[in-house]
Amino acid sequence: MTRVSCVSIDLINADKPPAALAFMAAACERAQVEYECISLNTSFLSRFDSATMSQIYNHVIKLGRTESVVEILDPALDQVIDAIKAHESTVILISIFSYMQHDLAEYFLNRVRRQLVGITIVAGGPGVGVGRHNMRSEHSTFGQSLLDQGLVDFYCLGEGDQVLPRFLQGQQDSAGMNHAQSARETWVPQIDDLDQHYLIPSYKKVQVDCYHNLENKNSAVYSLSTSRGCVRHCAFCDIGKTWKKFRFRSGEHIAQEILQHHNDVGAVHFHFVDSLINGSLKSFRDLNTRLVDFRARYPSLRDLSYNGMFIVRDRHSHPQELFASMAAAGCESLAIGVETGSDRLRWEMNKKFTNQDLDWHLEMCSRYGIKNVFLMFVAYPTETRQDFEQTLAMLDRYQKYLVDDTILGINCAGVFSLLESTPVFDNRDALGITIEHDLTNNKLQWHNANNPDLTRRERIMRDLEFRQHALRLRYPIPYARRYMQYLAEIDSDFVLQSD
Repeated sequence: MTRVSCVSIDLINADKPPAALAFMAAACERAQVEYECISLNTSFLSRFDSATMSQIYNHVIKLGRTESVVEILDPALDQVIDAIKAHESTVILISIFSYMQHDLAEYFLNRVRRQLVGITIVAGGPGVGVGRHNMRSEHSTFGQSLLDQGLVDFYCLGEGDQVLPRFLQGQQDSAGMNHAQSARETWVPQIDDLDQHYLIPSYKKVQVDCYHNLENKNSAVYSLSTSRGCVRHCAFCDIGKTWKKFRFRSGEHIAQEILQHHNDVGAVHFHFVDSLINGSLKSFRDLNTRLVDFRARYPSLRDLSYNGMFIVRDRHSHPQELFASMAAAGCESLAIGVETGSDRLRWEMNKKFTNQDLDWHLEMCSRYGIKNVFLMFVAYPTETRQDFEQTLAMLDRYQKYLVDDTILGINCAGVFSLLESTPVFDNRDALGITIEHDLTNNKLQWHNANNPDLTRRERIMRDLEFRQHALRLRYPIPYARRYMQYLAEIDSDFVLQSD
């Protein structure tokens, strides 16, 4: 009999339970096999304090120095492996969140192979389909790297909504399911009709107690997806390499999923994990209309709320009525990719909105009580000092929205990181970008000959200046301490000089 342990390699933040586990659980339910759900992040959160979590995050996720924290990691990972043993699992489904989890995944899978001989291991998730970050020339994907090392038996490339349930029922030769006998890597064809083929996640066995949402709600925030891909092709983003086309679900289909999670686990608060929730304005408007109806019809959904990533558009595309509908539907907060205060730079990034559009967005959000988190970074390869000064000035200009709680804070990614599989990386020669060293664990190892003032030192100095200016104006920046510890790890002498 097939018994499955669904394991999420997801060490990241501590605000919401992992969507990947709910997806794998749904695949098991559709295949009608017994399963359990284990998140490494959940296991660590229940075991370690915040200082230790930051230490693990920086050494394992950001720096790839897993060997330096094995005394902390090994007992925690062995506890997970003991749980898999106790469940008497015959299959482990592993979801790898991103390229940043590659080292942790390899380390964990090595321990699994030594302790659980004969168990079938299947890997999937966004981190499997990208290249191994320190083996760029050897393997086309991380999944192939894991297979060649004997750490997995199969890996899934692309959307597993249909393939994974079939695999668990014994069909192991589907496109996208690769194993030692595969002639070549194949990808699951992208789903065109998500309403028909989308696998609705199941949170029935996902542990939620360890997660403390940033909104200080008294119950968990559950994740769901309304679309795949993105209508934008931002120069610094690799989403376009994962999903070639933007595909979205209807408002009715999404609303029914929300109702299902509410009935299954009492979910009231939701986070949309999409690249953006308003890629299809038609679907988004319909969803808001249906959620307004839910809040009126069902007393238990009066407190329904949602948040997600949102693209700023001009006032013609986003009229006042849209914001009114969003507020009535329970839209509480939006994460918007502002990135910079420079119109020139933002247009070059292919963000396709201006400061004037942003002014309108914040005015409307202020009027209807919708909060915003700014997603930002500094030192894009073509950023000039003038561009950077415009970013600082933007913080001053929008402080009024911080005061009235329209802006919750800034999620600052820090210094621009050069990622492979992004348009800016592909266009690096034309831009004048040269990679100084391997980008394995330090994405700052590049310089731009066409913008020579933007040295590595200058980039980090701008980041520190940005943070200092934001904090002087009282903009909250979550995980700031963890990030500063990371900077100290990559260049302790420099950080000491710059304090």
